[in-house]
This record gives sequence, structure tokens and C-alpha cells, in this order.
Amino acid sequence: MRHFCRHSIMQTGRRSFLVGTAGTIAAGIATSLGRLGASVDFRTFPDHGPSPLPAPKPIQGGVNLPPLIHEFLSGPETITLPFSHITLQGVNVEPSTITDFKGVTVLAYHAGTATGNDGTKYNLETDIRVMEGEYVAENGKQREGIFAEM
Repeated sequence: MRHFCRHSIMQTGRRSFLVGTAGTIAAGIATSLGRLGASVDFRTFPDHGPSPLPAPKPIQGGVNLPPLIHEFLSGPETITLPFSHITLQGVNVEPSTITDFKGVTVLAYHAGTATGNDGTKYNLETDIRVMEGEYVAENGKQREGIFAEM
């Protein structure tokens, strides 16, 4: 916990935060692109480009912060996020937000402060997830896809 607390008070500029966040997402997507290759089903419609993949089914349950958020907070139960005061739910908690999912999930929490151009300080807390793998869509069909949640 000492490691988390030491970094939670570190001040990070907006540019550093955005570069770090983009790097996390890019790493998750780049890692999975090689495995997906041509297996993704992109049907092209005239004048509309590739069609989106069918939506996955969300997991049941989750964190109730009104409204109910369909995700669990994976991570050591000894860590409480500094601004929302939410305690992580354990390392054996499902990090994916998709039901009937078989794949890889990359998860990152960021906590700190940001300073606006006008000098105003803001508390900053994020939960970023990237998922890649097979899933059963809401229409019941087996699909493959990459999803990012910020």
C-alpha cells in the first residue's frame, strides 16, 4: 500500500497523463492486433465503411455507485482509491465487463491531480480497460473483437 500512496500524491501534468493513458491503450491494442488478423468480421456497406461488430452482453452485477456499473474493481483489497474512496475487490475478481468472454483484459487505474490552464487543481481517478478476445454477442453469435473502456 505504501507504493500506491507514494504515487497517489505525485503531481502529473495533463500531457504526461494523456501520453501514459494513450500508451496503455495502444499497448493493449497492439498486442492483440497480431492475434486477430483477418479473423474479425468486417462487412462493408456501400458508402458507410465497415459495420460495427454486434454488441457484447454486459456482465451481471458490479459496483453500485448509482447507477449500477457493470464491472468489478480488480486489484488488492488493501487498496482504496483516494478520491472515490472505493476499495478494490480482490485479485480473483473478473476484470472483463463482458459476459461469455474468452480473451485478455488489460486494466490500469490512475490516481493523482491535474492542473488546468487557469491554475485550477483537479482530483483525477481513472479506470481504463482494454479487452480482446472471443465473445457471444447480444444476437447470440460467436464473435471476436477489441473493446476499450475509459
